Amino acid sequence: MNMLYLQETHAFAQQNQNQSMLAIILKELRSYARSRKYLRLHFLTLSVLTLLLFVATVEFYAQSRTGAAVDVGKQTYTLFIVALFLTQFFVPRHAVEALHSEATNGALLRLTPLSNWHILAGKLSAVVFWELWRIWLTVPLLALSSYIGGFALPQLLKCGAVLIMSCLLFAQTGISFACWHLPIRAKSISYGVVLLITFLPLIPNAPAMLEAMSPLCALLSILRSEPTQLWVWHVALSCVLSVLLFCVSAMRNA
Repeated sequence: MNMLYLQETHAFAQQNQNQSMLAIILKELRSYARSRKYLRLHFLTLSVLTLLLFVATVEFYAQSRTGAAVDVGKQTYTLFIVALFLTQFFVPRHAVEALHSEATNGALLRLTPLSNWHILAGKLSAVVFWELWRIWLTVPLLALSSYIGGFALPQLLKCGAVLIMSCLLFAQTGISFACWHLPIRAKSISYGVVLLITFLPLIPNAPAMLEAMSPLCALLSILRSEPTQLWVWHVALSCVLSVLLFCVSAMRNA
């Protein structure tokens, strides 16, 4: 009887923790939706991406009419997808600010039955969901590739997987350094790491491991239809690094 009671109590506590973590995610998402800063950022990035798609289509089409060997669809959407990836450089800053708000409201959160890793997971999930929402809003623009040409659906899905994992890794990077440093320093270090893993592998004769770490290299390998499975290695490596960083952050925040 006592064992059954303990099991029921544990299950009830676990259910309350899961509900509380979901409440944190929803609270964070509502605060982002009410924030003019984040709404303006979404509007600005979508406007720039839409304008870029239109201008690139017109420019590449004009070049093709002059007799130049230009694949309008592929050139346009290569530029668009790379630009979409570059907008994710806002993610580390957002993640640092999210954890800093947790430090501000830490006394209230500690009144809940949530453990530190539940709080971190809730903050991380909210940042990733909010940033992925911006990517989801670009789906209608990607759907236009059926009219002007571009990439096949499997290629777009592979690019989507890389974008999702890079968003998760960038967010976890920001949160991890925010656990160790003050916001300004955490943002600086996070951006240094993100820029390093993104652009360092573009150096000629860079080691293959560095290329697997770079989301930009993974995207370019997909867009160029290269036979290598670099994007698979990138997704797997990003997943492992995100889990390791999360575990270290949870122990630091304990």
